[in-house]
Amino acid sequence: MSAAVDGTDEQSICIGCGLCCDGTVVTHLAVRDESDLGAPLCGLGVEIIAAADPPVFELPCPAVCDGVCTIHSLHRPSACSQFECKLSRAVLDGEVSPEEARSVISATLGSRQQVRAGLLNEGVLQEMLTAYFRLGD
Repeated sequence: MSAAVDGTDEQSICIGCGLCCDGTVVTHLAVRDESDLGAPLCGLGVEIIAAADPPVFELPCPAVCDGVCTIHSLHRPSACSQFECKLSRAVLDGEVSPEEARSVISATLGSRQQVRAGLLNEGVLQEMLTAYFRLGD
C-alpha cells in the first residue's frame, strides 16, 4: 500500500488512459446543459441528448486523441472534471501506486485491443472494467 497522494499522480494516470472518455467504461456522460459542453465540444459536433434525465452526451468524445483530451485547457465539461473511476480513487487514497495503476491501464488497453481483434472474449474485458474502473459495481 502506498501513502496517499495528491491529485497530480491521479491526473497523470488519466493521461494516456482515456477509457472513460472513449466509451469503454461508460457510454454517456451527464451534463448540466448545453453551456456545460462549451464552445470547443459544440464545435466538434457534440450534441446533448436532452430527453435523458439528466441530459447526457454520447461517448466516445471527439476531443480525445490517443487517451488525451485535446480541449482540456480550453474547456472541459464539469462532468469530465468530476468523473472518477475506482482506479483513480485508489491512487488518491494511497491504496495503489501510480505505477501499479498505469500497469492496470496498460493491461486493460491491451485486452480491449484483443477483444476488438477477436482474440479475447468481451467478458474478460468487462470483468477488468468492473474490477478496476466502474464505481458502484
